[in-house]
Amino acid sequence: MLDFIMDNLDFILSLICAFIACIYFARRGQIAKIRQIVLALCVDAELTFGGGTGEIKKSSVLEAIYRMLPSWAKLFLSGTTLTKLVEEGKSDMDALASGSSKVVMNLLYDTASK
Repeated sequence: MLDFIMDNLDFILSLICAFIACIYFARRGQIAKIRQIVLALCVDAELTFGGGTGEIKKSSVLEAIYRMLPSWAKLFLSGTTLTKLVEEGKSDMDALASGSSKVVMNLLYDTASK
């Protein structure tokens, strides 16, 4: 058995490196998609729950993300990572609303106040 491992050590190490690279790139691509989804969910939560309900909105967004994620992605994304992504999504939403995007600001705040 040891002879087999030693004879094929380069193949085994290449296989391990390829596996790690696949996990890294899959996670990286998944996080980029999740960021877009989180932003949409934050906007939806803002429209649904309105102002002053931060924890409810955050819980709602996290619950929706957990329902949407495939099982394999849940293995590689921790709860703290998802919480950080939700906080970033909220910051992005606030930046869009306070920036020059009048359409987004009207959508968020005019519709929510009706």
